[in-house]
Amino acid sequence: MKTVHLNDNDIQQYTFDFVNCGDIIIEHINSCKQCKNVSENYRLLSKEIKVQAEPELAFNLADLVMEKLPAPITQKPSKDYTLSLSIIIGIGVLVLMLYGFKSNLINLIEIKNISTYFIIALGVFVSGLFSIDMIRSYNKKINIINFS
Repeated sequence: MKTVHLNDNDIQQYTFDFVNCGDIIIEHINSCKQCKNVSENYRLLSKEIKVQAEPELAFNLADLVMEKLPAPITQKPSKDYTLSLSIIIGIGVLVLMLYGFKSNLINLIEIKNISTYFIIALGVFVSGLFSIDMIRSYNKKINIINFS
């Protein structure tokens, strides 16, 4: 007769996960009456727990907890348009300078058609829009980091 019995983890593995249980554990429980009784007790306990009805509270716990919580602070992130305004003013000044000095620039660069200037101005404008979009997405990410 064996004097060393299995621990609770081994007996629970035999009871609830027989497929993955080791052969030594199976042999011991089959030969030891005390460990087999413990395993049967676990089975009965598990079956009784499954049969019991779900407990229900006579009051709505969620409402009681929600009443105790402080009201959320709604803080809207401040929108800082100074950088966007500076970029737009800078682009405007650049366009005015290009328009004002176009005769000198034409002689300097030796570009004779206006379509090239249109392409350059369009490129500068699109670059400005991308810059503004990049700054706004950066500010949104910073605000998310600050509020979390």
